Amino acid sequence: MKKMKYIVAMLLMIAIGCDDDDIRGNLPLTNFSPNAEVKTDGSGDVIFKTTVSGATLVEYDFGDGTTGESLTGYTVHRYTEAGQNTYTVTITATGSDGTTLTETVEVTIDLPVTNSDFVNLLTNGDSKTWFVAVAQPSHLGLGPAREGIDGDWWYPKWYSSQAFEKCSDELSDCFCDDELTFSVDNNGEVSYVLDNKGQTFFNVGHKDVAGGTADEDYCYDYDTSGTKNVTITMVSGNVPEGETTGTQMDFSDGGFMSYYVGSSSYEVLSISEDLLYVRTYDSENPDLAWYLRFTSEAATGGGEESLETVYTNLVWSDEFDVDGAPNPVNWTYDLGAGGWGNGEAQDYTSNPENVKVEDGMLKITAIGSGDASGTKHYYDDITLVGAGGAISEVENFEGTAPVFTNFGGASSSVIDNPDTTGENTSTKVGESLKTNGAEIWGGSFFDTSTPLDLSTYSTISIKTWSPTVGAVIRLKIENQANDQEFFEVDANTTVSEAWETLTFDLSTAPAFTYDRVVLFFDFGVSPVGNAAYTSARIKSENLYEFTYGRVEVRAKLPSAGGTWPALWALGANFDEVGWPASGEIDIMEHVGNNSNIVSSALHYPGNSGGNAVTNSTALPTATSEFHNYTVEWTPDSIKFVVDDELIHTSFVNSIDTPFNNNFFFIMNIAMGGSLGGVIDPAFTEDTMEVDYIRVYQ
Repeated sequence: MKKMKYIVAMLLMIAIGCDDDDIRGNLPLTNFSPNAEVKTDGSGDVIFKTTVSGATLVEYDFGDGTTGESLTGYTVHRYTEAGQNTYTVTITATGSDGTTLTETVEVTIDLPVTNSDFVNLLTNGDSKTWFVAVAQPSHLGLGPAREGIDGDWWYPKWYSSQAFEKCSDELSDCFCDDELTFSVDNNGEVSYVLDNKGQTFFNVGHKDVAGGTADEDYCYDYDTSGTKNVTITMVSGNVPEGETTGTQMDFSDGGFMSYYVGSSSYEVLSISEDLLYVRTYDSENPDLAWYLRFTSEAATGGGEESLETVYTNLVWSDEFDVDGAPNPVNWTYDLGAGGWGNGEAQDYTSNPENVKVEDGMLKITAIGSGDASGTKHYYDDITLVGAGGAISEVENFEGTAPVFTNFGGASSSVIDNPDTTGENTSTKVGESLKTNGAEIWGGSFFDTSTPLDLSTYSTISIKTWSPTVGAVIRLKIENQANDQEFFEVDANTTVSEAWETLTFDLSTAPAFTYDRVVLFFDFGVSPVGNAAYTSARIKSENLYEFTYGRVEVRAKLPSAGGTWPALWALGANFDEVGWPASGEIDIMEHVGNNSNIVSSALHYPGNSGGNAVTNSTALPTATSEFHNYTVEWTPDSIKFVVDDELIHTSFVNSIDTPFNNNFFFIMNIAMGGSLGGVIDPAFTEDTMEVDYIRVYQ
């Protein structure tokens, strides 16, 4: 009888299970919430807990070349690479009807490196040569050395975020030629030789060692021959656990690693087979730490290596041989102002004066109207106010001007007070210019040296001058380390062409750290009229998109100060995943304010904006002659070439990057902005000419 009851119970369970599957199959995939918990016990384990309604399977690509799956969303994965490494984990939930949802999370793993592990990575078990990682951002960085000094010590202010700042400047180009060779003998003793090719890049504070006289960092003749002994010890001193591998290298006889700051001890922050990242403390100022990145791959460049292409079959091109508008089969337009977050000044149009095909060339022309028209507001005396009337001044613009960051076609600067009557008779004020055609959300921000004290003060008052009554002034306070932590509040002007004091209530602001002040004047409005600058931006989006190949563009570039021409490609999934997750391949970028240099860059998660993987080369005739700009993009690498000879950036592609999907082309001239810089006040117009663009596969 008991056996019969058991069988009946099992049949009921099976029946109920089938009913559950049928019901779940009708549910959409919703409430997708990936979660990763990194274990701090040094095991390398990460616990993934993904919740999602309606899913029958959750799959993981762990970002280290391995994958896994779970019926419940719960799984544990162990990472094994020593040092500090960040992995992008792709998580895909699948419903019973086959629909999927995908999200990515980043996990950073710190695994201790033993001496034997470290020596093997450093020397390859015998002898290994390292090179300055000139193709990577922050190959030379500067930051405070210890907690409590100049803010967050673990957020270095990069001294060189782009390789061309060091490798194309004769004052410092010797730095990029150094070869650092580590060897290990049968007894496990490590030795070191620095081949500096006769010159060493010296920090200005140590120039006396080389008998130098320059008032800046400089390359001096300096003998680094001879073998040094390397002692490997545990890191000592004021370094928090978790911010280091715990390994330190001490060099005998004054040995040092490439850049001279008077130190012979280097803390190892991370090491892998192809990357070595170290920190050392300046012997003249131990409160400063210098950061250096080295790679086991020799930098290419200097015209010594030509491209051996793997792509020879022409699959797509535009020769620009039919006069008129660009071929609509190949090209469409981005239109509007604001520069997409880069603070640019142009309004993109499809007008023939800005873009046309003529005499066998595509001609993109930036034009200045001579009228920097738009809407101007003035502001002053940004002050915290407490309930009892206590005040704390944030900014009055009378001293050193704050560093403004502009966006959306608006810009701020400090000027002489244009109206010293009424409420504000001070000498200096802030000016906000919102150019005609700017984005409705255009504005500017500056960072404060200390966070706003909202425990003592509950409001901010700002003196403002507006040309109209009823203009919306939006104040946003933000955490500069986490832009998702912010608070916004609006006020409306009540007078025109006169100063008044507006008050912004901060009493309901969440308890975040607020050390950034963002201001939007005429929020929600885009000024109308003729833009100060017009230009064009054409693209092949939804018309021609491709994965992998050799792209060759022959072009002559504009030379005027403030021009920022670019030939580039953007991930075609941009609308779905956003930037930089889509990836960006900058085949060529140039700025008129530095007209003898051309650069290339790759933007992707973790390496975007000013932290992109970038490099450049000198090209004195970039604005007077046509040159070939080429990218060779394969599943394994991305290489940039100028005139078929000079490879000036090489990148190892892998499944972990976004450079394995379709991309589309963009060609444009921007004006000003974060890279274009100051626009020549006498600017009238300038043109980029493109002879052809070709894709080989």
